[in-house]
Amino acid sequence: LYTKRMFQLLLSAYSTISTQDTALFLGMNEDDAAYYVQQQGWTLDPASRMLTVKKQPLVTEQKLDPSKLQRLTEYVFHLEH
Repeated sequence: LYTKRMFQLLLSAYSTISTQDTALFLGMNEDDAAYYVQQQGWTLDPASRMLTVKKQPLVTEQKLDPSKLQRLTEYVFHLEH
């Protein structure tokens, strides 16, 4: 649970991060930390030992307001006739 939560924090805070810092935050050795985050889609530059964070797409929930839908329907109907 700690690892997942810390991973989410790293995901939101960094665009690039060193494998050393990642390992420190995740409580792993560098190789295990690099493997763990690469499984989540991050990329590793072997020369610099820097990880590029793969941001997750933001999911926004849209609530459907029946009155707005009714007004849109009436507007489209008006345009068509």
